[in-house]
Amino acid sequence: MNDDIPARLRRIEARTELDELITRYAMACDDRDLGALAECFTTDGAFVSVGGRVEGRPALVEYYTERFRHYGPSYHVPHRLVLDDLAGETARGVVLAHSELMLEGGLFVSAHRYRDTYRVEDGRWRVAERTCDFLYGAPLRDLLDLDHATPRRRWPGVAPADADIPEKLDTWRAFYQR
Repeated sequence: MNDDIPARLRRIEARTELDELITRYAMACDDRDLGALAECFTTDGAFVSVGGRVEGRPALVEYYTERFRHYGPSYHVPHRLVLDDLAGETARGVVLAHSELMLEGGLFVSAHRYRDTYRVEDGRWRVAERTCDFLYGAPLRDLLDLDHATPRRRWPGVAPADADIPEKLDTWRAFYQR
C-alpha cells in the first residue's frame, strides 16, 4: 500500500470535488442556471450527444439554452461516479445517471451514462469533455413497451433510434459473439 498520506489525501479530495462537480452540473441543468452550468466546464469544454459535438463555454450556453426551451421542469440524477483514471490535475470517469424531463405531451425519462474527461482549471475541477450515451430515452408511458429489439431512443419529434449502450460496447458484443 502506498504510504504517501499527502498524495492519498489529495486523491480523496479530488474524488470528493469531482462528485460535487457532477451534482452541481445536474442542479444547474434543473435550475436553468446557465452561469453555474458554464462554470462546470473548462473554457474549451465540450458536450457530445445525439445532436453532435458542442465546444467552448459560449457555444455550450447557447446549446443548453436551446435544449431547455423545450423542457418544463427536469430532474437530472447522477447516481455514481467511477473514476477510470485520476492523475494530478486530469481524470477520466463514467457517471451513471437518469433524467426526468417534463415535455409537451408528458413526462420523458432516460437512463444514460456520461463518459467524462475532467481537468483542473483556475483551481477547480471542471468537465473538459462529456459524452452522453443512452440506454433509453422515452416518454414514461412508453417504458413498458421498450425491449432490446426495438429502438429505445424515442425523443418527441424525432424518428426512434437505437440506443448507444449496451449494444455498442465491445464487452457486450464479445459476450454475444461467443
